[in-house]
Amino acid sequence: MTRGCLVIETGQLVAGRYRLLETIGSGAMGVVWRARDERLERVIAIKQLIIRPGLTPAKTEEARRRAMREARIAARLHHRNAVALLDVAEHAGDPCLVMEFVNARSLSAVIAERGTLPPDEVAAIGSQVAAALAAAHAAGIVHRDVKPGNILIDDQGAVKITDFGISKADGDHTITTDTGVLAGTPAYLAPEQARGQQPSKASDVFSLGSTLYHALEGSPPFGLNPNPLALLHAVASGDVQLPRNGGSLTPTLMTLLRTEPGERPTMQEAATTLAVPTAPLPIQPPTVVQRTVPARKAPPPPPPRRTPPPRQAAQPAPKPAPQGQAPKRGVLIGAAVVVAGLAAAVVLVLTMPDDKGQTAAPGTETKTVTLSNPPTTEATTTAPPPPNASPVTNYSAAGQAVISFYLSDTAASQRWALLTPGAQAVFGSRAEFDAYWEQFKYVASKDANQVTVNDDGSANVPVTVTLTKQDGSESAERKTVKVVNLGGKHLIDSDPR
Repeated sequence: MTRGCLVIETGQLVAGRYRLLETIGSGAMGVVWRARDERLERVIAIKQLIIRPGLTPAKTEEARRRAMREARIAARLHHRNAVALLDVAEHAGDPCLVMEFVNARSLSAVIAERGTLPPDEVAAIGSQVAAALAAAHAAGIVHRDVKPGNILIDDQGAVKITDFGISKADGDHTITTDTGVLAGTPAYLAPEQARGQQPSKASDVFSLGSTLYHALEGSPPFGLNPNPLALLHAVASGDVQLPRNGGSLTPTLMTLLRTEPGERPTMQEAATTLAVPTAPLPIQPPTVVQRTVPARKAPPPPPPRRTPPPRQAAQPAPKPAPQGQAPKRGVLIGAAVVVAGLAAAVVLVLTMPDDKGQTAAPGTETKTVTLSNPPTTEATTTAPPPPNASPVTNYSAAGQAVISFYLSDTAASQRWALLTPGAQAVFGSRAEFDAYWEQFKYVASKDANQVTVNDDGSANVPVTVTLTKQDGSESAERKTVKVVNLGGKHLIDSDPR
């Protein structure tokens, strides 16, 4: 019979230095206390190892080694968005991890209280977590258990990730996972982990995506099925549905949740992308130009018609049309139509005050001309918008969809999925689509702004696209892409070439 961990209680002094104040969390392997460092007079957190009764000596020793291993791994990471390890103290032979105290709540508690979070807040949380995990990856550490419960958020929005208890560090072979036991929380695992493969840095990227998905949608991508086998089967499929509440964050989120590890961005790339502001892209108003030009002279009045003498009434002379004579009725109608058409584009304001409060000089007129936005390559419309399309109102999401399409790190399958069936038909087949984009070594896009909305509810998104072929030759073009809204998903509905 092995002994359990010696019980420690509120008010007790650990290692002759740390006064226990209250428990603030617990898990399968330990209890976390808020405590006071009597020597430095500061509040800290202590994670006390729990040795379950009935463990064999070998299992007990393994639990102690795991705690020390967590301490060594945490000590390798120094980042403002990761909970810092301060010390390892011993209590009756068992290690206690002394950590930075964070006066914050877990993301899981925030979701439970508030429900789903808006995309901009989720992106801000994700960028901070990704920054810490990028530092961990650079130090050779894979967290392996990224989930809402391990993310802490304070009242100012500062975010820290914690609990490196099952992390794996490069060169660390001291602890092995029991056969048939998965490391991590099933609902947030990457598909390759559910299939039995070893977790990697790319697995952390997927788990971060699952965590952010949960914050947006209220549950992780594969749900919270209480049947672990059914849940793992769903995770292994890698079939993630588009989030309903993702908005402009959707394209970025879906890159984190790609099924194949090699197609996901690195954690540093994820941190950079999530930190980009997601403010709505503005609709550029028409340009109004006002200038004063000479007024056109009114045509001279027609000369008065003379009445022939009575004696000449029976001998009408030929009547050539005198200069300045009013045109016939049919011509007048045609001229009126032309003038009405011109009036729709040009507004003439006679003798109105100019922008300085002065009235235009006599004999001049102020001409206000409404111009459209600077021309770009026109969007080639494949067909009228699908009948089930909704009006585009989220211009940022429309612009982000276009930017995502023209990015080198966007997988071919994801790029294809960003097209409507009509736009896909332009290429003839998926094989021809892939062949077209494979000729480019690098694809980049920027400046997807000045979005305009069409009468049918679709949007025109101007974008600058840079294409670098395999031979290194490069071309850049400012073009306009048509975007439609299908069930909240923004798709390109024009020829993107």
